[in-house]
Amino acid sequence: MAPTLAYWDIRGLAEMSRLMMHYHGDAFEDRQYVCGPAPDFDRSDWTAKKFSLGLDFPNLPYYMDGDLKITQSAAILEYLADKHDMLPLCKKRKAELRMLNNQIMDFRGTFVSLCYNPNYEKLVEGFRAKLPDHLKAFESYLGDKNWLSGESINFPDFNLCELLNQLVMWDSTCLDAYPKLKAYLKRFEQLPNIKTYMESEEFRKRPCNNKQAKWGAGAKK
Repeated sequence: MAPTLAYWDIRGLAEMSRLMMHYHGDAFEDRQYVCGPAPDFDRSDWTAKKFSLGLDFPNLPYYMDGDLKITQSAAILEYLADKHDMLPLCKKRKAELRMLNNQIMDFRGTFVSLCYNPNYEKLVEGFRAKLPDHLKAFESYLGDKNWLSGESINFPDFNLCELLNQLVMWDSTCLDAYPKLKAYLKRFEQLPNIKTYMESEEFRKRPCNNKQAKWGAGAKK
């Protein structure tokens, strides 16, 4: 039986793992829960099942494969990398990968918080002013490498490139001052399995954020 990745019917915190599985050509069930419309945004499609799935810490996303049942997006992404023997044996390099992924999660959190904030219109320019600090840091770390950790792609790249793709949707010029990051994202999006998936209707119809969001709640045009 194919493994299951479950989340809302959006990109959100599951898309990095979807990208990883498509990259590797994994067969999996993409189980999607639906949030109701305004004003209630009913979540019962998920909450009615939440505590009946045998999860230790019930949450979305979750990943199930046989007797493995895990939650937390970063744990799922790293597990998928480990499953495909992407993790280095060197403890130092493994720690650096985890550092990178946690740094990207912090960066992602600032953008997600903005997108869901009821005061989005008042806060958006403040986020725009601080965005270069994040992008400069990753541009500097990437340097002349193909991928964050060197010449081989690894799990933090799936997280960062998914986020950068969203940011370019939000502001098509946001990477113009960062040519290395811009080339890095293009390199990722041109990987054969990634390109096929990102050009698919399945990917394009999926909103970045859920219906409560002030940005990203609509499908990509």
